[in-house]
Amino acid sequence: MDHLTVTPELFRELAYRALEIVRSHGEVYRAILCPLRGGFYLSYFMNRHLNLPILYLEISSYRGKIQNDFEIGIKPDLPPGRYLLCDDIYDRGKTVRTIHEMFPHAVFDTICLVSKTVEPGIWYADGVAENSWVDFFWEIM
Repeated sequence: MDHLTVTPELFRELAYRALEIVRSHGEVYRAILCPLRGGFYLSYFMNRHLNLPILYLEISSYRGKIQNDFEIGIKPDLPPGRYLLCDDIYDRGKTVRTIHEMFPHAVFDTICLVSKTVEPGIWYADGVAENSWVDFFWEIM
């Protein structure tokens, strides 16, 4: 398995790419939905550039490098509308599908820094990091 480390410098580059993608679609959002922990840095970056409020969702399935069942903590009330869902990585889509199921009345545009698979309707700033373990700087500080 290959290894990709997203350094602060690479994060900045990917985040600006993600911002360009979001802006190019021209959608109007009620807010940013931020799945904690992975979505925090990209959500904050988008907040600063798009002037959108952030709603936090505490959702986790990873313990180290092992993916388990989801644990849900903080869950916001989401009125119907369109939201920008920001996450660090799109792996197999379980997190995104779970979030969509939790909020069936909401419409999401999903932007991720890195993707492990190509999925229609998912925007990602970098090419596909298939067969790679991805470490983000905030996980290895």
